Amino acid sequence: MQHRAVDMFVELEQSRSMAMYAAMMVGESDSTECERAISAAKVQIGRSAKSIGHESIQLHGGIGMTMEYSIGHFFKRVTMINTLFGDTNHHLARLAALEGMDGEQALEPLA
Repeated sequence: MQHRAVDMFVELEQSRSMAMYAAMMVGESDSTECERAISAAKVQIGRSAKSIGHESIQLHGGIGMTMEYSIGHFFKRVTMINTLFGDTNHHLARLAALEGMDGEQALEPLA
């Protein structure tokens, strides 16, 4: 059980680091760099949120989703937010396009 808690902590810290990096890049004059940082942060945060949610529910024996525990409500909200702002696959494709991996240099700016 301890290794699961440690894995969740590492995921959380990686997400915090990426969020701070994206926040620092917002002030950059190069908008493409800013968009790359935001998409990279969204990929990490989306993956971490899903991983932490799954682990949290498993630590409670799966009853987090069936009973009215707070973790079930939080996980449902995280899933909804992830879909609302573009899921991990969307931002991976966006990041690849911004890096020029598919022949394009940039996409339309973030809304």
